[in-house]
Amino acid sequence: MRNRFDLFGFFVHVIFALVLCMGTLKANAQEGEREYVPFVEEGKVWYCGYAHSEDDIFPKRPEDPEGKGIDCIFTMYGDTLINDKEYKKVFCQYVEYYGDEEQYYYCAVREEDCQVFIIEEEMTDEKLIYDFSRPEEFVTLSYNDFQFVRTDGEHRYYFLPGQYWYVVCKFTEDGEVDFSNNSSCWIDGVGDAGNNPFAFEFTFLPVDVCKLGKRIRTITCMKDGKYVYNLQWMAEPMGTSIYDNNHIDNSPKDSNFYDLQGRRIDNTPTRGVYIVNGKKKVIKP
Repeated sequence: MRNRFDLFGFFVHVIFALVLCMGTLKANAQEGEREYVPFVEEGKVWYCGYAHSEDDIFPKRPEDPEGKGIDCIFTMYGDTLINDKEYKKVFCQYVEYYGDEEQYYYCAVREEDCQVFIIEEEMTDEKLIYDFSRPEEFVTLSYNDFQFVRTDGEHRYYFLPGQYWYVVCKFTEDGEVDFSNNSSCWIDGVGDAGNNPFAFEFTFLPVDVCKLGKRIRTITCMKDGKYVYNLQWMAEPMGTSIYDNNHIDNSPKDSNFYDLQGRRIDNTPTRGVYIVNGKKKVIKP
């Protein structure tokens, strides 16, 4: 009888150990399940705009599905070597700021361990602009001596798998995290969706310090005809599921020409940069 109980106890311990082991393996698998959406990618485009009046009506195109009006476009393409490190170059097209439809070099960025580093135009010093690592933690960061807090990450229903968004807040005078006033929003692969994604411009900073003269926000971010971010996703409920068809441009194709402000061009242009079928087209004379 004793041997039978000893054998029973042995099996109980074995089963318990297996349960603990499986739980540990599951936890480790969950920790490794994050499909991080990189920020630095060749050919990625950020379509941005500022707050237009309600009288402005823009055609709804894939890069501007809500008809908000695209004013500023950032395109990431090409490599450069700075201080023996490889960076991607970022170009900006903003007629109202630059005065023409050309693309101007704006900054250089690189990514390492879910952190994004930037070298601003005419600068040589590298700065940390985004830290998407440790999504389960609150992280205290600083930029140009401005200290702030990035909260832990959360997933929204229509986001890409593994893509998190974070609330970014300043501190109160008492050193507490201030959730009450004009916090910002970071998103994996996109950066600051509420402001210029390549300049550290929080909503509680004065407009006159904005690098491009106006506060812009990201309307969509696209790569290879797919959405990395769409402003409409932020209106959807929190959750863990996604639908892949919400990330692909399935809209009807439009062969008309539009300028960068979304206005339709009646005649086929002979030079300049335009939008056709939701994509940027450069026409050289």
